[in-house]
Amino acid sequence: MNVLLYEKTDASCEAALVEDGSLVEFFPFPDSALPAVGQVYLGQCARVMKSLQAVFVRLDGKNEGFLPFQEAAGAQPKTGDVLMVQVKKAPSRGKAAYLTCDIALPGRYAMLLPRGSGVHVSARIEDQSQRAAVKAMGRQLAPDGMGLVMRSASLEADEAAVRKEVYTLAGCWQALASKAKRSSAPCLLSEPEHPINALLRELDGRVDKVLTNDSSLQVDGDIPCAFSEHPFLLYRVRESLHKAMRRKVYMKNGGTLIIDPCEAMTVIDVNTASHTAGRSAERTVMDINREAVREAARLLRLRRTGGIVVIDLIDMPDEESRSMVLDELKDALKHDRVKTTVHGFTSLGLLEMTRRRTGESLAAERLALCPACGGSGIAPHDMGGADDAG
Repeated sequence: MNVLLYEKTDASCEAALVEDGSLVEFFPFPDSALPAVGQVYLGQCARVMKSLQAVFVRLDGKNEGFLPFQEAAGAQPKTGDVLMVQVKKAPSRGKAAYLTCDIALPGRYAMLLPRGSGVHVSARIEDQSQRAAVKAMGRQLAPDGMGLVMRSASLEADEAAVRKEVYTLAGCWQALASKAKRSSAPCLLSEPEHPINALLRELDGRVDKVLTNDSSLQVDGDIPCAFSEHPFLLYRVRESLHKAMRRKVYMKNGGTLIIDPCEAMTVIDVNTASHTAGRSAERTVMDINREAVREAARLLRLRRTGGIVVIDLIDMPDEESRSMVLDELKDALKHDRVKTTVHGFTSLGLLEMTRRRTGESLAAERLALCPACGGSGIAPHDMGGADDAG
């Protein structure tokens, strides 16, 4: 069973996704006073930064956003211009919200692009015949002069349900456009959606139950919602997060993963450690490697790791064993919402893969460099005795 936990306190609002008892994703929600992803503003251009090929846009009385010229519709914006913009990335660590003029209104089955064109299909639909069928449906449903992105959920959906959603999204766009004409910049145009409902839509039917300590939460759809005073404590979320952020992660079968994020890539080393099963060496190696790729897939999701990932598995002499481990990894990655590509084994026997970057990693969000070692994890020896002797 997949359970989405939502815990609200005076200081924060956070959610966590638990799949079959294992923590796989963690979602800290930003301060409600800050611009959130998906919100639409009527902004006013404040400072044009030609050196950055961007403009800072005033969103309200307190917040500004960063709009690259390439995300602006039409001519290069000028100071004082009024633009309808959408938050593409939330503000973080002193950085302003990242904006776009290419508005996208998401639904469960489709995403409406009011200023776009053409019909696009989610990359999660890989079968070419299925892609063609979904694209054909999208062409029938796309409003005139607008684009449409068909999401993976549309594959199993009734066409009438998709049509109704697209019609609703088109109505939302008309309401936004009408409100923009009546409003003075800068101001918020779209009413903020509860982050849990937005998250449930993005998780696309992968949640069986919501557990929360917020008795006022109203969940969209027919997903059951139950109350618990301490949902994170019930599923040991804090403990699991702490363990997942360590450099050395212990697996259930006694093996270990050593995870080293570098500038160019993330390297994961697999070790047998205390795994001393009384079976053949080949069977032991296979057990550890298969568990290692499953755990690596979970940790990549939880840590929000992006870029190149290299896994140094325990040596496997034959292609059949490697193929089995590859299949295990690909199966584990099916649950990952982020596009991940497995490239296979190198000539040195290293398993290569890439995972698309979608924002800050969990480490960047929750950890700070150690003031003593500057993040190196090492410190010089105490030289006091040698100096005294001199």
